[in-house]
Formats: sequence, structure tokens, C-alpha cells
Amino acid sequence: MKRSMFVLSLVLLAACGKEDVPQAHKGMMFDRTGALAFYSGGDGLEGDILSPGTYYTGIYDEVRVVECSPDTVKEELTSLTKDGVQFGLDVYVTMNVNCDDAVVKQLFNAIAPTKGRVISREQLYATYVRPALGEAVREAIATEVANDINGNREAILKKVREQFDLALKERTFVQVTALVISNMDYPEAMDKANTERAVQAVLKDKAIAEREKVEAEIETAKQKQDLSLAEGKVEAAKIDEIGAALRRNPEFLQYDMQLKMPGIYAAAGANGNMIIAAPAPQVLVTPTSKAAPKGK
Repeated sequence: MKRSMFVLSLVLLAACGKEDVPQAHKGMMFDRTGALAFYSGGDGLEGDILSPGTYYTGIYDEVRVVECSPDTVKEELTSLTKDGVQFGLDVYVTMNVNCDDAVVKQLFNAIAPTKGRVISREQLYATYVRPALGEAVREAIATEVANDINGNREAILKKVREQFDLALKERTFVQVTALVISNMDYPEAMDKANTERAVQAVLKDKAIAEREKVEAEIETAKQKQDLSLAEGKVEAAKIDEIGAALRRNPEFLQYDMQLKMPGIYAAAGANGNMIIAAPAPQVLVTPTSKAAPKGK
């Protein structure tokens, strides 16, 4: 009876031996042994790479898995500049594990899981990515003067990426798809100095704009003065010509008045209570007679 119960227990235990490979993971069977297997087997990793699914493991075996899905990690790093200023910056790294079957098999043989049976993305990031990123940032920042950091932002990012890619070139287990530097953090004293410098630049631009406005107004006034002088000269020339013409023809003024009289009377009658009839215009200008010659 006891023998039958023992056999039944082994069957039940064997039937319950199954484990899952979750979505976005790859797995590999790890052969283990124990008393119930009479300590036979136990050869470690074996077989092909397992895709997501449920797998029979028996009593002792287990399925070890590696996390393949991508993720973005934020790193807050600091480094000394060339002139000894402690400079901080935030770096965002988007990475994933290289889950090609051949690479995954190498990965299982090279790294042991730190979370039960799972080799996590965080584990690989801490092992391969973070050290390479920190070194790349230090090398890029160490050659720059603190005041030049912001202006050389793009060049620094390019240098960080080049150094980072070089460091990861031989580490085929991870793939970095994006590297973004943001929120460059100056020390408080430099932040204050930069703010004051920016304010002074704005005030300087404002002063220059006001000076240019005044200069433009002065130039406009000068041009208006020149225009008035030019117009006065034109008017004076006109007056000179008219005066000269009247001196030559003084009778013209009387003639012109006679022509305007009907209109003057008509306007007076329209604005008053009586009608004034204008007389027929008469030319009162008489030719100037020449003096008779003396002696005749």
C-alpha cells in the first residue's frame, strides 16, 4: 500500500511540472536533478531556445527566461568639466535585449538570473549599459569648459553617443535604440550668473533698440527740415516769379479783381437776407498813354 502511494505521489508531482515563458521573453530549459530522480541528469542548460508558451519540466527541471521587451531608463549623471565644475545632466536610454536565438543561448551561458529564474532587462542594463554610459558622459564633459556646455550641446551628445556605441560594440547582448540628453544642470552659482547674463543681454538689446529708435527719429526730423527748406525755396522762387511778373504787368491785379467780383457778390447774397445783383463786369484797365514828345 505504501509503495502504491509513493508511486502515485511521483506521478502527481511529475504531472504538475510545467512552467511558462511569458510574452516578450525567450526561455531555455535548465536540467536539474534530485532524490526523486535518483540524482540522474542535472546537466544544466540544454535544448533549443523556447518561445513564449507553457512547457513540461518534470519534477526538478525549470525554464529560465530572459526579458526581451524594450524600455526607457532615466539616468541622472554628474561629471567634472575641464575647469573643475561639477556638472549634472539627465540621460534617457531606450534599450532592449538582443533576443536572437543564438545570442540568447550565449546570454544564458554567460549570466545567471538574479530574480529567480529570470534574467531581467534591469540586470543587463546595470551590467553592460550603465557603466558604458557613465564613462562616455565623463569623457565628453571632461573636455568642455562649463560656460560652453550649453552652446556645445549637440556636439556633446554626438560625442557621448560615439563613445557609448564604441563601448557597447562588443557587447551583443543589449541593443540601444535611443540616447537623449536633457535637463543639463549647472551649479546654483552658475545658474544665477547665466540668468543675470541673459537679463543683461536683454537690457542691452532693449537699449540698442531705443537708441536706434531715437537715431531714426532724429534722422526723420532732419529729413523733414530739409524738406521744409526745399519747399520754402520752391515757394520763394514762385513768389519771386509772380512779383516780377506783376512788376511787369501791374494792371493784371485790377483785371483779376474784376473777374472775381461776380462771384463775391453771389456768395454775399447767398449768405445774407438780400440779393445783390452783380453789375456786368467792365474792364477798367486803360492803356497807359505814351507822353508826347517835347517840342511838339
